[in-house]
Amino acid sequence: MENKLTIKKITLIGVMAALVFVASQIQIRIPLGGSETRIHIGNGFCLLCGLILGPVTGGLAAGFGSALFDLFNPVYLPSAPFTFAFKFLMAFICGKIAYSHGAKAENLNKNIIGSIVGAVTYVILYLSKSYITDIYVRGLPQAGAIAKGLQRLGASTTNAIAGVIIAVVLVQALQPILKKVLR
Repeated sequence: MENKLTIKKITLIGVMAALVFVASQIQIRIPLGGSETRIHIGNGFCLLCGLILGPVTGGLAAGFGSALFDLFNPVYLPSAPFTFAFKFLMAFICGKIAYSHGAKAENLNKNIIGSIVGAVTYVILYLSKSYITDIYVRGLPQAGAIAKGLQRLGASTTNAIAGVIIAVVLVQALQPILKKVLR
């Protein structure tokens, strides 16, 4: 699905970006003093983008959908460029593994490994950015930034586990339909 940009691919990027945007709305907010984190199902749909559309196209859908969520929420607005890059990489890595050696996300083990590696990549990127922001933008002492990072780690780990389950279960359930629509 990666060779050239077609009307079908552009449409699928838009549809999947919209699904990521909506899935990111389904959340539980967790206050962290001066900021917040949240548990949501958006990451599962970002991984699903990589599984359904492949690395580049899936990365674009995940990045656009997640960045749009940030752009419509004043709390997350400054993070939109980072979100686009991080979610793109999450779906890209997931798709790259799931599509490796011609698998086209039809190998359950590659789908699971791709989803796990994509989710872990996102958690590392997100926590790193948050730590740097806490110290250099918010002016927190290192101990405070680490404490907030540990709080975020709990939500991020929950999001990662839920995301992997959502993506792998949905792509397996959708495989018969996807073969007809995408291939």
